[in-house]
Amino acid sequence: MKYLNVLLFVFPFIISAQKPIVQTIKSEIKQVKLFLTSGEIFHEEQIKIQKGRNKLIFSGISAFADPQSIQFVGDSKYRLVSVSTEMDFLAAELFNPRIAILQDSLELLKDRQQGNLDQLTAYTSELDVLNSNKKLGGQNQNLTVTQIKEAADFYRARTLEIVTKMSRLRKEQATLNSNIEKTRYQLVELNYNENQRSNQVVVLLDSDESVTMKSSLKYLVSDCGWAANYDLSALDLNQKINLKYKAQVYNNTGSDWENVDLVLSTGDPRLSASHPEMSPWYLNYYDGLKKSSEKGDYYAPQTTQQDYRSVAQVNINTANQRAWDNYVLDTDESTKNKENDKFQSGIIIPQNFGNMTVGMRQIEISELTAEFIISNKFSCPSDAKPYMVDVKEMDLDATFSHISVPKLDNGAFLLAHIVGWQELELIPGPTNVYFGGEYVGVSQIDTRNVSDTLSLSFGRDTKVTVMRKLKKEMSFKKVIGGSKKESYLYEIVVRNNRNVPIKIDVYDQVPISNSSDITVTIDELSGSKSDVLTGEVKWQHTIQPGDVKSVEIGYTVKYPKDANITLQRFKTVSCPSF
Repeated sequence: MKYLNVLLFVFPFIISAQKPIVQTIKSEIKQVKLFLTSGEIFHEEQIKIQKGRNKLIFSGISAFADPQSIQFVGDSKYRLVSVSTEMDFLAAELFNPRIAILQDSLELLKDRQQGNLDQLTAYTSELDVLNSNKKLGGQNQNLTVTQIKEAADFYRARTLEIVTKMSRLRKEQATLNSNIEKTRYQLVELNYNENQRSNQVVVLLDSDESVTMKSSLKYLVSDCGWAANYDLSALDLNQKINLKYKAQVYNNTGSDWENVDLVLSTGDPRLSASHPEMSPWYLNYYDGLKKSSEKGDYYAPQTTQQDYRSVAQVNINTANQRAWDNYVLDTDESTKNKENDKFQSGIIIPQNFGNMTVGMRQIEISELTAEFIISNKFSCPSDAKPYMVDVKEMDLDATFSHISVPKLDNGAFLLAHIVGWQELELIPGPTNVYFGGEYVGVSQIDTRNVSDTLSLSFGRDTKVTVMRKLKKEMSFKKVIGGSKKESYLYEIVVRNNRNVPIKIDVYDQVPISNSSDITVTIDELSGSKSDVLTGEVKWQHTIQPGDVKSVEIGYTVKYPKDANITLQRFKTVSCPSF
């Protein structure tokens, strides 16, 4: 009897554990913390918890949510039993009301199609009856001409009426078939889109009392991110420059973001939880052509997304296959025939649903994480397209200078030099440049290996003219014995048409001999010196408004007369061919 009482006491709890109180919660996204190639999604909801075991089903979750990253928190007392995910293969119809509307439209179209088929069958049978009774009267029965004419008129009129109606029905049937096919594929497409957010987070928890609590759910999700983009503008050389820090945000998670709180971060949420181990740090000159770091650099190991993404893709493909089978194959569809072989295949249309469709590039950023809280609510559909969001705007003190390489380009390029740029938390990205209220072009902010001063290009300055011309009277070509001798003298003229002084660096070069048979003699550098290894020559000038500065560069090359040496370079361009 004692054991029976114990059993009766335990049995209700067993039943309670087996049958939890189920509650489905369609929770909206409240906040997105967006990293460069992933995001952390936050949901908040007021929920009522019953005494005993509760099963909370959060629906509408991205299929690309990382199951290991899911965290559930409530502000009341409870005991968390488990957190898991599962696909809801029927969720698409619940999330998108248009699916139900199209389903009804499809059924109406199919009913009309079947009605037309029934009429065609009836008219075909009637034609068969008429054709089988064309013989008038019996063998011993004579009909008058009038009777024959009346019978012929009847057969002709009725036959014409039947074939006319059958033609109209076939034409209408073709239109119905086309509309049915379009509706089927539209339903498949809608289901494909909604299946990307057909994931469910299932939370099991026990509570000792019935309460209403504020709950939060967060998790990491792939297939989203952001990239830096800038607007750089200045009105004149003696004024501050304006920098607009912007971000291009994309969302391909399957869940639309509607009026969410957005935070942009340069951090990496998938860094290893284990502490790193250092290796020797070798310094070397930076080579812009190198794509990888020197040996000894440390990279924290990252957790792979491949496993859970593979499972997610299989789940999505399964849901997509169900939609294809339900709407396209439809085994009860009487119009499905050999003319529509694509309805017979049972294979999903080859598309990369849910796959990353955004190109990636490698950038180098500071190891210190920067976060930007976007002040306004943000909305972004799940379509993998870039959407611009303003991060911050600042006016910066800067000094300006010019640089020109007239041997290659007669333009004078304007540079802005910013001190203390590290506090701006910039990351590499393209920059739209404006000067004097006009669009100049696209530059690039690159923070790699930059010292205390960041130099940003403002493009060509049309108010500073540079000209490089050959002084023919001082240049010559001649043969002396077994050698050729070529001498060149160039004049470089810089004019400042601005109303303020400018500082300009002008670059040119002299040739370098790699053969003992070729000798190079420097004749004129206007007080400058050439680099022994590269032959580069640099002049630095401060030019007052309206003033002109000129320098000269001259050299003589001697080489064997049978040798073929090109001392003047030419550029390749396109032109019409007639």
